[in-house]
Amino acid sequence: MYPIYTNPHTQRYRTPKHGNVKCIIYETSQVDDVPDNPDSAQLHIELNLPDKLFDSCDEGLGLVRQLAPLWRGLRLVPHAHTLIITANADTSDTEGVVCLPESAVDQCRKACMRISRAKRKSEISTQLHWVMREVLTGLVPNVVFDGPRIGPDSRGASSEIKKAVTYAAKQERRAQLNQVKTSVGMLAREAPRELFELHAEIERVTLAKMIERYQEMLGQQLQESHWQRFFEENTFILSMVFARPVALLHSQFHARGSMIHGAGAHIGDLLFAQGRELAIVEIKKPSTPLMQTKPYRNQDVYGPHLQLSGAITQVLHQQGLMRSNWLSHSQDKSMRDFHPDTARCVVIAGTRPTEEGRSHSFDLFRNACKDVEVVTFDELLGKLQLLAQHLAPAEPKPAPNVF
Repeated sequence: MYPIYTNPHTQRYRTPKHGNVKCIIYETSQVDDVPDNPDSAQLHIELNLPDKLFDSCDEGLGLVRQLAPLWRGLRLVPHAHTLIITANADTSDTEGVVCLPESAVDQCRKACMRISRAKRKSEISTQLHWVMREVLTGLVPNVVFDGPRIGPDSRGASSEIKKAVTYAAKQERRAQLNQVKTSVGMLAREAPRELFELHAEIERVTLAKMIERYQEMLGQQLQESHWQRFFEENTFILSMVFARPVALLHSQFHARGSMIHGAGAHIGDLLFAQGRELAIVEIKKPSTPLMQTKPYRNQDVYGPHLQLSGAITQVLHQQGLMRSNWLSHSQDKSMRDFHPDTARCVVIAGTRPTEEGRSHSFDLFRNACKDVEVVTFDELLGKLQLLAQHLAPAEPKPAPNVF
């Protein structure tokens, strides 16, 4: 189609109405006989051309008024002269021929309509405020219309419009998500590969957001309770410490209950289950010092910091209390199938020392702790980043030229 203006009473009559885009091609899967007269041709076009995207023949064909920003935007594409809209295609530009998927064009139409509605709503509200303040002053009791009202062209109104559009876009995305959820069974039968790729992409995005949040938290001075809550919400991160699948049993668990006067309780951070064995995880802070600042007797050996050795002793003490009080713990149905004798201990604390001597002493010390595994916060982040790197889709390699 070659869209034109059809109003004979204007100077632009029969001139192109989409700027530099003189030709628009719409590809459809409909297969009909080619019309052999003008009336049949017009009927064929009306039946096959979606009216939500295109004007009718009487209006000169081309894109609907709501899509004016689209063809105006195409002015910025160098030498663009033809637009192709098709169901199955990616956005591309080849020597001035721009190809767009039909879904993207329809999404553009909806977004432009939302922006227009938000702007009209702001204009009506501003006009009403002026009328009540200047014309109908004092006629509405208990309602005050004093002071200047932010106009539709001001920064405040633009902010309101942006908020309205953002909210509408969020609602539309949620509706699309609900539609996918309700039809997931049908998608599994009709498009299993696409559904698998969607699932993989969701996992990659979720992992990327988890890494981003983790990095943000590392840059803040957060208390242990914040980190414990974060690991409770994302137990997948701690599961990377273990060689086997684990499940969170309890947070803030009681290794030993309080005595009759209320004192003596020993509370641990996290209790995991790996198979039929238990694992006690003690959470400290990234700022927890791991090694002493001064060397021990010579310049190459550093001793463990009091906070690190204290954390190790604490988790070992909780392990002993779990064993000695197992008779009372086993009264809980969720604990009956586990063995306390081989309970594993993990301490998450600090960040790996950067200075060579302290880093080497740290490795020597934690490798000697055969009953407690010490893992730093930056090492957990490194595991996540490595996993994200492996899950990233591989770039297609160009096929070798065998000729």
